[in-house]
Amino acid sequence: MAEPQNYTLGRGKVYFSRFKPGTRIPLGFNYIGNTPEFSLTIENETLDHFSSDGGIREKDDSVPLEVTRTGQLTTDSIKPRNVAIFFFGQDTTVAQAAVAAADETFTDVEAGSSVKLGISPSNPTGYFGVNPTGLTVEVGATPMVLGTDYTVNGPMGMVEFVAGGAIVDGDDVTINYAVLASSRARVISGSEPVEGAMMYIANNPKGDDFHYYLPYVKVTPNGDYALKGDEWQTIPLNIEALKPEVGEAIYMDGAPVFA
Repeated sequence: MAEPQNYTLGRGKVYFSRFKPGTRIPLGFNYIGNTPEFSLTIENETLDHFSSDGGIREKDDSVPLEVTRTGQLTTDSIKPRNVAIFFFGQDTTVAQAAVAAADETFTDVEAGSSVKLGISPSNPTGYFGVNPTGLTVEVGATPMVLGTDYTVNGPMGMVEFVAGGAIVDGDDVTINYAVLASSRARVISGSEPVEGAMMYIANNPKGDDFHYYLPYVKVTPNGDYALKGDEWQTIPLNIEALKPEVGEAIYMDGAPVFA
């Protein structure tokens, strides 16, 4: 009896885990999110031998010299964790403590421009969550008028000097404000590929499910991450499946059959 075919329409979920610091032990697998594309590519290079004893040269042996296992993955789940992988970085949560009273003076300002409050070497993106209540803007000792001379974007910690208002080019402006306690997600870029382990858990609408485990991968960006456009944002990634010190680079397991 002929063995049945296994025509397959592939679907499934991709999980990724960074390694514990200083090891190649998975820290804990997280679902990457929806992945419209996920593929693996195997390339190899061989050293061929040809017999030249007579007639035309004929290949009589071939020895593999190297094998490269790569892949491509695209996700449209724009989580900080996924963005961090694209940026060679880390995702964290920033806790902003409340600041009861702060003041900054901005010299030689330009009408129509905006300033970001709280920027410093230790706080490079400045404050978020500035309290618009009680915020004052002064040129010298003269208070400016909210909505006429300036506007406030409290969540972003920004103050705009309204063009045509009393604040003109070259003024020195002092802003007094308070900062609300808050927390926010943050991604900080890095310079090294992200290493970890990857799983693909199949859930095929047609065909047998085979699950893949890649114990040692390096994940790097693969092209454009469009921050603005008329399509859903996607994050394209390259995968390099490497051979670990113990074991192999790729494992494919079928669904368990229970006795």
